[in-house]
Amino acid sequence: MRRATALLLAAAFLVAPAAAHADGDPASDILIGQDVFYPYPPNQPADGVRRALDSMIAKAKATGFPVKIALIAAGSDLGAYPELLGRPDKYAAVLTAEISFNTTPRVLVVMPGGLAGRNLGPRAAGALRDLRPPAGSGGEGAARTAMIALGRLTAAVGHPVPIPAIARNTVAPAKSAGGNPPALLIYGLPVALLVVAAAIAGRRGRARDAQRDEGG
Repeated sequence: MRRATALLLAAAFLVAPAAAHADGDPASDILIGQDVFYPYPPNQPADGVRRALDSMIAKAKATGFPVKIALIAAGSDLGAYPELLGRPDKYAAVLTAEISFNTTPRVLVVMPGGLAGRNLGPRAAGALRDLRPPAGSGGEGAARTAMIALGRLTAAVGHPVPIPAIARNTVAPAKSAGGNPPALLIYGLPVALLVVAAAIAGRRGRARDAQRDEGG
């Protein structure tokens, strides 16, 4: 008995590191117990947007359309799969496999490259067509796009959930951490300097002409 127990413990220690190494997807850990994976800072959406999406998901679940949503804004949100940024369909397959556990979860992935999912219904492709977060909008744009997608998906199965008004608000591009100067400063300032230099040169030329005329 002791020998068998020792063998089982040894096997457990051997398997545990392999399992920990394989589990490199943050969204899969969160979505086991929650319905939304939100991006890591600095790409988290505002509290009002989060509340609106959480409420909409709860309403969809009440109508018989539970869904797990992964909002991906950057490669860091993908853990061990950063190469899948911009490949929503491939990542949706990976994520669904990781959270299935003998179930068939509805999964929706929203990332800068577009939207994709699994088990969303036969009309899902049409509902998600041409949807993607505004460029540079981070988690804010991803969350609002997810609400529009969920509204379309629930309507496609005959149980529409109203899309919150906040989902349709314009999303400003996220500010870059580098603090790049605006394009007007980069391109407009040199042009303005050239105009000023030309005006000064012209004024000096006219002054010289006037002096010659007076001297003549």
